[in-house]
Amino acid sequence: MILKVLLSALFFQVLSAPLCAADSVSTNSDVFAKSSVSEILDSLVNATYFKDEHFSVPLKEGDKFGFPSTFVPQYSDSVYAARIAVLRRKTAIPLVFNKHVRGFIKLYAIDKRGSTAKILGLTKLYFPLFEEKLDAYNVPSEIKYLAVVESALNPTAVSSAGARGLWQFMYGTGKMYGLKSSSFIEDRHDPYKSSAAASRYLRDLYNLYGDWFLALAAYNCGPGNINKAIRRAGGIRDYWAIWDYLPAETRGYVPAFIAVNYIMNYAAEHNIRPVEPGFLYQDVDTLQTSRSLSFEQVNETLGVPMRDLQFLNPQYKLGIIPIASSSLPNVFRLPKKYIAQFQKRKEEVYAYKSAATLEREGLYAKLESLNAGIGIQPAESGSAEKGEKIHIVQPGESLGSIARMYRAYISQLIAWNNLKDAEVSPGQKLVVFGTAVNASPSPTVPKKREESRVTIVKKITGRHKVKKGESLLLLVRMYDTTLSRLVELNKLGRLTIVPGQIIKYDKEILVTVSQSSAKKILAAQQSRADVKTSQPSPRRLPAVKHQRVKHH
Repeated sequence: MILKVLLSALFFQVLSAPLCAADSVSTNSDVFAKSSVSEILDSLVNATYFKDEHFSVPLKEGDKFGFPSTFVPQYSDSVYAARIAVLRRKTAIPLVFNKHVRGFIKLYAIDKRGSTAKILGLTKLYFPLFEEKLDAYNVPSEIKYLAVVESALNPTAVSSAGARGLWQFMYGTGKMYGLKSSSFIEDRHDPYKSSAAASRYLRDLYNLYGDWFLALAAYNCGPGNINKAIRRAGGIRDYWAIWDYLPAETRGYVPAFIAVNYIMNYAAEHNIRPVEPGFLYQDVDTLQTSRSLSFEQVNETLGVPMRDLQFLNPQYKLGIIPIASSSLPNVFRLPKKYIAQFQKRKEEVYAYKSAATLEREGLYAKLESLNAGIGIQPAESGSAEKGEKIHIVQPGESLGSIARMYRAYISQLIAWNNLKDAEVSPGQKLVVFGTAVNASPSPTVPKKREESRVTIVKKITGRHKVKKGESLLLLVRMYDTTLSRLVELNKLGRLTIVPGQIIKYDKEILVTVSQSSAKKILAAQQSRADVKTSQPSPRRLPAVKHQRVKHH
């Protein structure tokens, strides 16, 4: 028995001892410095869905790992290479081991192993879904690990560049693949829709390059950068051959993908014990509705916790499922234990009208009318009598505290100011209606009769001088427009632009103005539209195949 203990201790010492100089963990510092992988893992610390109270260690795991719970195993390069070679024989993706892959193995297995344990648990919720969608488009199932690199399986992840969701779609690419972004719905946050879109996009990229690593690289930095790197490498279509010519982040992208493949398959060997979220794939079911339904209605009638509704339905930005705008109903997800109750009490749930529900429905009706193209809408109920004011956000204030100050709802502030979320910052100016509850009375002065105000859709135009390194796709994201609109507006014959070139753009925004101003603005817009229809049709957008390789 003593001999067994000594041998076991010796085994642990060998595994945990520093590797020799030849095998020491070294990485390309430029790759790591500009890699978003580490930042994504760090961001999970403050993410609501990744708080410890939402996760637990399954009892069935026990001590099957064969290590003390706090032990952190490490291995030599030869072990990593042999294990990845085993994985390589099981897939069409050419997995390899090198120093860049080793660096990301260290990141997931040692530096960020706590986050990796939670990601490992979340795979039981998301991977069955990913595998189903990938298989439908004949994409290798191992591509599911790409979502770990992209978002660490956080369905509401948002990058500094504006990419969103599990698969980190940019607005333009998401729109091209059928993902809707509106006042109420953000399909890029929808695990089901975004997974189908990612599968289609990756299949298109593979068809373009005939190589999965090049397809992954293009998913990260866009086909334009890949094509440029291929040209600079002499036309060679091989990821490692063009590696030196890729953007720094993309140079770390495929190595991170290979490292995740390795970690997800050898987590036990690294003593990473999965901690699972409150729901697994088999615990959730999907329902359909063509009617408007708020989270409050489901919460207050059936008792489904609000945080569960938000976690399972991250695509509904304001907690309301709008009326289906087409023949296809909207879908929402509930824990399976509530499905029977919902089916039985469906009409009661729809009929329930709390104050919050009524307010949300009013907001929904207003914005849907605007989205449908109705030019003039009455301002929010009561706003004309109270009068419009500008509130400058002070340090320590939040949208909630400002709403209480003006006896308004948060959603009203969001609608009045066309905000994308409930985040505000000091110095930001907000349109509000009414007088602050704690404001000092104003001196008595004669008041002019205020003209009632309306909200309209106003089109603004501008010109952009192209800078070095900019592309049409960057301008699409910068000015919230579409590729086809830029091509049409500028009469472009190709999808490339050069520094110094002037590009015209236009976009639509919501503004609250007086009735007389609204009529003038709409009349001017109608006049321009009439002139446009009398002119010859503009050129068509260049070939569809160029649209499909849009920058990610």
